Amino acid sequence: MGVQEVPYSLRLDPQTMKKIRTLAKLERRSINMQLCIAVESYLKAYEQEHGEIVTEE
Repeated sequence: MGVQEVPYSLRLDPQTMKKIRTLAKLERRSINMQLCIAVESYLKAYEQEHGEIVTEE
């Protein structure tokens, strides 16, 4: 996993954050890594359903 170019502040409701924190602890991951995995999983599922997301270089 590469270094992010520009930090991004993510605001989550308290209950969602508690769930992420709990999953991270169960999986022995940092909260950041748990969120990265969740986003990557979402993107993979989206692309499987809708096709590749084309980004600008």
